[in-house]
Amino acid sequence: MRYQKLTGTTNGTGDVTITGDSPISGLLFAVEWIDGDLDNNNTAVLSAINTASGVDRVLLTIGAGEGDADKMYYVRELEHDNACTALATHTYPVIDGYIKLVIASGGSAKTGGCVIHWFEM
Repeated sequence: MRYQKLTGTTNGTGDVTITGDSPISGLLFAVEWIDGDLDNNNTAVLSAINTASGVDRVLLTIGAGEGDADKMYYVRELEHDNACTALATHTYPVIDGYIKLVIASGGSAKTGGCVIHWFEM
């Protein structure tokens, strides 16, 4: 299992965008949210960008109040059969490209972020 840490300090309006320094190709296992000293009710969006398909993909959205404490998120998505029907089972999301974290409403000059844990392919 591999990991990549994405942490940063917010600007004066409480926002920060952090992009991983190297591309990833694998399966997302977990996202460890690091609240740090971010203000309560912050929000965050974790995405894969610059993917092989050229389509950016949201992996996890943390809504207001959900990111107010350190927490592990085990991101899963529905599997589909060959007729494109959603099944009742879940699987690890496929990730390729760079990982980007956008934090909003985190307060001025506050630090936080996440660590993503993934299986290399």
